[in-house]
Amino acid sequence: MNYKKTMAEYPELKGSDTVDFALVHKRDKDAALWKLLRQKVLDRTDNIDVWLSSRAQHLIQEPGSKIIRGVQIERDGKLLNIHANNGVVMTSGGFENNPELVQTYLHSVRLTPLGTLYNRGDGIHMVQEVGAKLWHMANYESHGILPGLTFKEGENERGRQIAWPLLSHGSIFVIADDGTRYFQEDAKHRHGHITTHGSWLIPMNNQHPYIVFDQAQYNDFKQQLDDEGRLPYPEFMDKLVKADTLPELANKLDVSAANLGQTVTDFNAYKAEGRDFAFGRNPESMRAFDGGPYYAIAAANDVLNTQGGPQRNENAEILGVDNKPIPHLYGAGELGGIVANCYQGGGNLAECLVFGKLAGEHAAVVKTDADVVDADEANGINDLADGENLSNVKLDADQYLGSSNAGLGGKVVVRLTYTGNKIQNVEVVQHHESEDAGLVAVSELPKEIVAANSTDVDAISGASASSRAIKEAVKDALGKAEAMHN
Repeated sequence: MNYKKTMAEYPELKGSDTVDFALVHKRDKDAALWKLLRQKVLDRTDNIDVWLSSRAQHLIQEPGSKIIRGVQIERDGKLLNIHANNGVVMTSGGFENNPELVQTYLHSVRLTPLGTLYNRGDGIHMVQEVGAKLWHMANYESHGILPGLTFKEGENERGRQIAWPLLSHGSIFVIADDGTRYFQEDAKHRHGHITTHGSWLIPMNNQHPYIVFDQAQYNDFKQQLDDEGRLPYPEFMDKLVKADTLPELANKLDVSAANLGQTVTDFNAYKAEGRDFAFGRNPESMRAFDGGPYYAIAAANDVLNTQGGPQRNENAEILGVDNKPIPHLYGAGELGGIVANCYQGGGNLAECLVFGKLAGEHAAVVKTDADVVDADEANGINDLADGENLSNVKLDADQYLGSSNAGLGGKVVVRLTYTGNKIQNVEVVQHHESEDAGLVAVSELPKEIVAANSTDVDAISGASASSRAIKEAVKDALGKAEAMHN
């Protein structure tokens, strides 16, 4: 396989032939790289402290020299000033969960995160206080079910990345705030970007976009549900808005009835003509709308991650507004990422590795102007290692522990109760899975395993890696139980 051609996200751009990539192993979407790096940190527990639930507040800067001497952190309700002998590395991620920064730089009231819910832009504020120069603040990456979109979720909930052909094929389209279409629904998109008059852009933001379709399309969704037992987005049917007529639907969606009606008329005419004159959608993916009823589901503009932050140089040194390095301050990762416009898939990971290594090496160099202090009571804390300790997990009679490293967040540990050749109970006692689909697997899959008295059960939709890890952990515990009973 020619990996360079398959992985160049923008093959038509100059330099695309230089794109390459590497895999940790052949299995996909199991966070193997993360788990490898995580284990390397655990292997060096004596030399590396890891603090969780410890929010950085401010950098400590020496007046006059502008040298960064440390960082102020809030932990367990207390403010702690942590000294750094030779350097501080800023790796606090983006600002996709900070409404003020999103509105200021990304021109949207709200973007629904597809990744972490905890990138709140703390690093932006911290480096601004010490005079850092910002760059790439308007650049962000998307993904979603359609270019730049996901289904609308509640506050502080992640969006879903779903590949679902029925959302872009048939009598269905997306409308903006005024009730009209605004992009090609079946367009190939690259991290949310679609080609627009020769440039790759994320479709314009709208406050309340909707996916609109007719009864025939609804029947297609219902058929898929009947055939497969579930939909890629399980809440789909529950979130639908239904109306007998287009004016009634427009009223429920708070959009122009005239615009929505004309949009359907035009869409049907484009299908009849065999050409989408508005946006160039493939007519084979279009079906004329019928006479109703009509349906809609709320969509939302999404964000995978932001790129903006403090500018850094080739040594990972963060620059001040005077374009000179701020002494003892370094950066890596999405906080001030190097991507200015179109993101190449895999680039963020590569940047984390490359600039993480550069920043770590330069920060560790003993400086002539270092202010060395002895270790204090803040040293030696490792919440990550403590979380791996299973000595506090109580085991009663006929209970066994099993583990797997196949989860996305690291080790998954289960406690199995097994008597009479039957699985009586399965409890997940340790995991680091995501708080949406991963938690669904943690909650629901053990019940299904108990009910089936087997690990041969279907994975939870959207949580294949978490499901695999739980089943592997149960198999591990079953092996111990069966060995004890034989």
